[in-house]
Amino acid sequence: MDLNIQTYMDAKKKDQEQWYEKYRGILENQSKFLQKNIPRMNYLTEGWVDKILKSEAKVIGFYISYSTEQMALYLSKKIKEKNKNIRIIFGGPQCYQERARASLESQLVDIVVVGEGEMTLLDIVNNLEKTDQIQACPGMLFMRNGEIIDGGPREFIKDLDSLPYPDFSDFIDDYKNTLGRDYISLTISWLRGCTHQCAFCYESKLWGRPRMRSPQSICHEFIHQKKTYGVSRFFKADSTLAISEKQLTETCDLLINEKADVQWFSQARPEKYLSLELLQKIKKSGCTCLSYGVESGAQSVIKKMNKGFELKSVQEIINNTVKAGIKPAMGLMVDSPGETPIDYIKTIGFMLKNKKYIKNISVASAAVTPMSDWSLHPGKYHIITNDSLRKVGNFPWRTKYYLNNSYLREIKRILLEIIKYAHIVYFKLLSKD
Repeated sequence: MDLNIQTYMDAKKKDQEQWYEKYRGILENQSKFLQKNIPRMNYLTEGWVDKILKSEAKVIGFYISYSTEQMALYLSKKIKEKNKNIRIIFGGPQCYQERARASLESQLVDIVVVGEGEMTLLDIVNNLEKTDQIQACPGMLFMRNGEIIDGGPREFIKDLDSLPYPDFSDFIDDYKNTLGRDYISLTISWLRGCTHQCAFCYESKLWGRPRMRSPQSICHEFIHQKKTYGVSRFFKADSTLAISEKQLTETCDLLINEKADVQWFSQARPEKYLSLELLQKIKKSGCTCLSYGVESGAQSVIKKMNKGFELKSVQEIINNTVKAGIKPAMGLMVDSPGETPIDYIKTIGFMLKNKKYIKNISVASAAVTPMSDWSLHPGKYHIITNDSLRKVGNFPWRTKYYLNNSYLREIKRILLEIIKYAHIVYFKLLSKD
């Protein structure tokens, strides 16, 4: 069940606004979620619980991210009230060690899978089928007699080609009915991990050493999923484009030679090897959009974030992306630790300089997420916060003398959004003249 899309489909028109960005903070805060969201969605949640129980499944798994955790806990509570014998498993990016322990201590969750989950989940289910008992295995935590048992870390999967393709058959019709057959995009993943370790990101710690699937496996999945579901648009659900220029080139060559005839878009690091020639090949393979995580228009901030690129090369890559016929998008982050008013002005300038090339620019406030270098080594970045809050997701933080703080971040974000949209309106008016 894709409860996110199903909720949106079944919700009353006035309740669908809860999917707007401005409501994200409520989804991540337990007390606000229970006070504001649940009363509005009760007419749906009871139906979900009944549907889940009617399946007669003995094991129920929830994918846990910042935006899904509170709903999953609420549903787990309702399920346990009606059938305490059902085993509930949490897994996903929000299931790092501290959050895993908090979930188990709530007594609403039986098992938490930490990190890469395929083999761990398989072991858990096999053990339950054989003995009907929860047994320790690498990659999981569970509660026994009031004590949390840690199965220890699991070795990462070396051969990603060995994994099956995602199965969308249970909710592909929901996607098509909600978005329209011509507008849905299925997710596809080429790799796990990242070649860099940005200070605000924990992906390298979550996935370990970067691993990429073979070009043959990637190309075959595109063709197989297109044939199976009648969908030719794909969102590449990776934070970076590829591990190396060689692997990216071979993958694009294969998509072209096999005449996959698909459209795909992806996030990307502005790597130096993204020449005009390679970008033209990427375009020919079916790529329609590349979203570059630039974050800031100040080189000093880029360095503090450990992004590992030069803004001069970013500008050239953006220009070549446009020349290749690919739509560039850009992600910016405001008020990161150490950002000064001058740095912020430089970011505004960089955004305006590229607005004629880039129509889609997303603006985010800097967040200190668990397991990121900002969270693990706050003193290194002059971050000041309450240590007890650092375990629970996005939390309030500031730097010395309140030079970077939550109020300033929101003001900067809103101002950048206003400038962005004012610039769009200006160019529309100009084009009419």
